[in-house]
Amino acid sequence: MATVKLFANLRKLAGTKELSITGTTVRAVVNELAERSSEVGSVILENGNLRPHFIVTLNGRNILDLDTAVTEQDTIAIFPPLAGG
Repeated sequence: MATVKLFANLRKLAGTKELSITGTTVRAVVNELAERSSEVGSVILENGNLRPHFIVTLNGRNILDLDTAVTEQDTIAIFPPLAGG
């Protein structure tokens, strides 16, 4: 199972900062996350696609293609849009 790390408000919505989720692609893992936590799913997904400005990393590298393969040893991090000044 891949490790999924959540940040900022996503942690509050999921009730945890980290989950183990099975999936063969980043997309499959994100979709499973959305099924486990509909609150997180409604925030990160729109019509089945990742909402703009969310950042997804795989083992510390930005992922633009959600169909990137995932192994059980991988870590996926999901960052919501951040504001600041």
